[in-house]
Amino acid sequence: MSSAPKRDAADVKYLLVSPPLTDPTTPYHSISYLIGPAAAAGFTGFKACDANVDALNCLAHPENVRQTLILAQEVRACAEAKDALSRDEQLRYQTALQGVGLSDTSVEAAIGVFKDAEQFYDYDRYRQAVMVIRRWMDLLALAGPTGLLDGFEIRTKGPVNLCSINDVSDDRFLDAVEDVIRPYVQGPFAALLDQERWDVIGFSVSYLSQLPFALVLARAARAACPDAVIVFGGTEVSDDVKFLRRMPDIWNLYRHADVIVPGEGESAFLALLEAVRSGTPLSHDLRGVMVKDAPRAPLTPPVVYEDVAGLAGPRYDIWDWEQYWAPEPVLLYSPTRGCYWNKCTFCDYGLNTDRPTSPSRERPIQRVLEDLSRAADIGRTVYFAVDAMSPAYLRRLCEVLADSPLSLQWSGELRLERSFPKQGMGAKLRAAGCLAISFGYESGVQRILDLIDKGTRIREVPGVLRELASAGIGAQMMGFTGFPTETAQEAGQTFQFLLDHEDLWAIAGIGTFVLTRGSHIARQAERFAVKPLENPPVDDILRWVPWEPLESPQGESLLEIMAVEEENKKLAQRVLRLVDDRPFVGGIDSAHTMLYFARYGRQLVPDDQTPSPRWEPLVSAAAYRTPFTHLDTFTTVDELEDFHRQCASNDGATADKITSWLQEETRAERSASGTRLDVFPSGRAMPAEPSVFQGGTAYQEMKHLLLRARGVA
Repeated sequence: MSSAPKRDAADVKYLLVSPPLTDPTTPYHSISYLIGPAAAAGFTGFKACDANVDALNCLAHPENVRQTLILAQEVRACAEAKDALSRDEQLRYQTALQGVGLSDTSVEAAIGVFKDAEQFYDYDRYRQAVMVIRRWMDLLALAGPTGLLDGFEIRTKGPVNLCSINDVSDDRFLDAVEDVIRPYVQGPFAALLDQERWDVIGFSVSYLSQLPFALVLARAARAACPDAVIVFGGTEVSDDVKFLRRMPDIWNLYRHADVIVPGEGESAFLALLEAVRSGTPLSHDLRGVMVKDAPRAPLTPPVVYEDVAGLAGPRYDIWDWEQYWAPEPVLLYSPTRGCYWNKCTFCDYGLNTDRPTSPSRERPIQRVLEDLSRAADIGRTVYFAVDAMSPAYLRRLCEVLADSPLSLQWSGELRLERSFPKQGMGAKLRAAGCLAISFGYESGVQRILDLIDKGTRIREVPGVLRELASAGIGAQMMGFTGFPTETAQEAGQTFQFLLDHEDLWAIAGIGTFVLTRGSHIARQAERFAVKPLENPPVDDILRWVPWEPLESPQGESLLEIMAVEEENKKLAQRVLRLVDDRPFVGGIDSAHTMLYFARYGRQLVPDDQTPSPRWEPLVSAAAYRTPFTHLDTFTTVDELEDFHRQCASNDGATADKITSWLQEETRAERSASGTRLDVFPSGRAMPAEPSVFQGGTAYQEMKHLLLRARGVA
């Protein structure tokens, strides 16, 4: 950028975009935190764009839903005219069946349920809306790469390798991704780009699921605004910078970027705006930024840890809150940054250096109260988006909130502090407005907790949970299995612990251990009996590290391990209490979950879930006749993911390999009479029962209850 005359700060026009695909129930807080300090410094010529919720609302318009349903009909008709179907066609056909029974207005009606308090808190009605939205999200993927979407996320083991710059930045892939949201890109987003002569266009990419869509929108921005400075930041961008084999390759991934902010962004973005205002050429001298093609590029990414005490507060008035899929606003706010514990050996978050995550910093309590007072003008429900608050800071915060007139209700993630029962923290948290807390409990085995350096004693966890339960505070439990040296029996204990204390928590999510190269485990592999393996050569972004144990667990035969693992799968199913995950009720820390905690207390959902006669069903089961006789032999998404893993464990997954596999044909068995299917409200298609088996009213009611419990009806 060449030098230009200085301008007033207010004359600098900048657009900040949160791209799809992520949670449409509330805005992520990164842009609020960028605009707050920038506007306070006089840069008031901003526009905030939540392209995620805007795109989804655009695609939910009845005319766009009609086009999606027509596409589904065409996919079904095309497949039914063939004797042999490729794996791709089999997958698309099964997805297209989900359009049976939906109407042009189904999606708008479902979103309306989320926005209407009366319908939202009727759990049966709510679940109907969730089923419609889940079906629609699957149908949207018919316009793009097969298997791309997994709800409101990108499938990580799907049609492309998200660790490969060649795959992710390939224009053929981006064209296909754009097809999913084309009505939005060519409509509202194009109009927004033409609205001003933008000086700066920024993309805040917080999740991997946003990356392909961010690249699509940046491509459109560059074409429409060739003179604008395009900047990328966010936690996903930080991960890309951190995990790249070669840091200069970041510009091959973000081809249309002029500037990248690899860490915390307030100071860096303000410095960028000031450079644009003053006409100063962009360079690496700007604090906390990377500049494309600028001389003297740093060998390591610039790491900035903001002084959270001195920053101007976030702006929540920049959003159109009526657009979000919730009956009232839920705001994300960060009173602290970093983790005060900062020892967990598996953790590797953000642009850390020699520690698991960034250093702990605490915003002064009085400034927090000022921020929350302004936030209360927007909404009363707040999620404290923090890594972990120190016990002392938490106590002070609770005291101030309890004494304030704000009447906020909130939740957040905390550590399982053994001091909670002795200090009566349950009552203090409740008096401060706490609805629920999520805990990284990690494991039900003390040996594993010690290896993690979690600093907790498993025998003390029930007492902490009991303290919260006595105050009516919901507990959300997070953990994982597969930690190095963990045995199958120990993995089972993580589930069994939750079942033994099932009256003390509301929802739980148990994942699988993933090794990343910045963690203490990767850096001290021998100590943890881990042998890190080389990533496939096609992987440019080393998001995770393949590994194998240095030694096999002692005293377990393969058959014994397999038997225990089967039992563990049953335990895992028992731990899953609700059928829905983020962003819906049942997803840990989701906005909808918070609002349900506020309404129904720590049990989360009402006991009485009888369908209300006040409303007609959003969607009912529909009959469909297919010429195919054995849909259960068709390729499944699980098989796609398995093939992706198989490629990754050999010489690497690539879009070309996966496409070739998807194009392989197999004969699809059919009959003259075909097969009658019942397409249930969830979109799941199942062969209809012969009339002789359909039974009477009692049988049908029992069948409905069983299907409902599984989230099908």
